[in-house]
Amino acid sequence: MTTVISPHAAEQPGLDLPTRRLLDASLLLGPLAYLALDCAYSARGWWDGPTGAAHTLVAALYGVTALKLVSINRGRLQSVLLVVAVLGIVGNAGVGTDTVHVALGGNDLFQESGPANVFKMMGFFFPLTLLVAAIGLRRRTPSWWAPLLAVGAVLFPVAHVNNISWLAITDAVIVLLALGSLTRVLRD
Repeated sequence: MTTVISPHAAEQPGLDLPTRRLLDASLLLGPLAYLALDCAYSARGWWDGPTGAAHTLVAALYGVTALKLVSINRGRLQSVLLVVAVLGIVGNAGVGTDTVHVALGGNDLFQESGPANVFKMMGFFFPLTLLVAAIGLRRRTPSWWAPLLAVGAVLFPVAHVNNISWLAITDAVIVLLALGSLTRVLRD
C-alpha cells in the first residue's frame, strides 16, 4: 500500500484542508484588516471607541496570522515564537480594549503604572512576533523578504506608541507586502 503525503503534511501535520486554507488566507487577511484598522484610526482618531472595538476583532484575526507564522517555523524557534505570538495576540487585543475604555471615559492604562506596566509590555509582543518570524524564515525566503518583515516589525511600535498615522499606514502596507507574499516565496 502506498501512502500519498501532501506537501503541507510536514509543515502542518494533522490539519485538514479547510484549516490549511484559512491559515494561508490569514497571511493576507490579517495584514489587510490591520491596514483598514490603521486607516480608521487615522480618520477617526486614536481614541475612537468603534475603532477600538474593531481593533479587538482584528487582533483575533491577526492571531490566526500569528499562528500560521508559528506553524511554518521550525525547531526551538517555533516554540519561542508560539509563546511570543500568544502574548502578542493578548497584547494586541488589550490595546483595542484600552481604546474602548478611554473612549467611554475610563483611564488610559498606557498612562498608568504598577500593574498597568504588564499590560504595556504585552503590546510589544505583537511586533516581536513579526520580528521572530522574520528571523526564523530568513533562510527559506528570498533575500528581500525577511528584512521587509523586520522593517515592518520595527516600525510598528514607533508608529503606534507615538500615534503617527501616516507611519502606521506605511507600516501596515509593508507588513501586508511581506506576509501577503509569503506563500508564494516560501521554500521548504
